[in-house]
Amino acid sequence: MSPQTERREYPRVQAKWVVTLLTAETQIEGVIENFTPKGLFVSCDQVPQLEGSFRMVIKIPGRPTMNAAGKVMWSTILDANESRARLGVGIEFTEISESDLQYLYETMKEYHEG
Repeated sequence: MSPQTERREYPRVQAKWVVTLLTAETQIEGVIENFTPKGLFVSCDQVPQLEGSFRMVIKIPGRPTMNAAGKVMWSTILDANESRARLGVGIEFTEISESDLQYLYETMKEYHEG
């Protein structure tokens, strides 16, 4: 058997940043578990809309709030019990400022060098 080939363009960087997903119907609080310059993996209690994009407000300690837009690429159940389920959501950026994108690249570089 051959080892599995990594298909991801960028390695994931672990994070614990608070994110608010803003849809037309609601706002969903979640935690960014990891990221790349292309998108985020978020754990939350509900999945945002599957069609179209939505706004995101990302709170990074020691840095101004990051605003971006994204769309759901996939979702999964991380943990479920009788009272609630914790979901994992893969989100691809559809809009992000150049300075915020640069911050993600620099953070990714520091993470993998350190």
